[in-house]
Amino acid sequence: MAAAKKQTKEDLQNKIAELEARLNQLSTQLASKPAEAKPAEVKPAEAKPAEVKP
Repeated sequence: MAAAKKQTKEDLQNKIAELEARLNQLSTQLASKPAEAKPAEVKPAEAKPAEVKP
């Protein structure tokens, strides 16, 4: 069981390394992208009055 646990830990470390590399690649692409695209307009939530029951 210890061998399986060690393998799992190694698998997780490898997966983390892959995800970190992917994250770095995506953030590099995002940083190099021109800032032409406007962020989506955020609409404020409509405030609904609470229903009052007698």
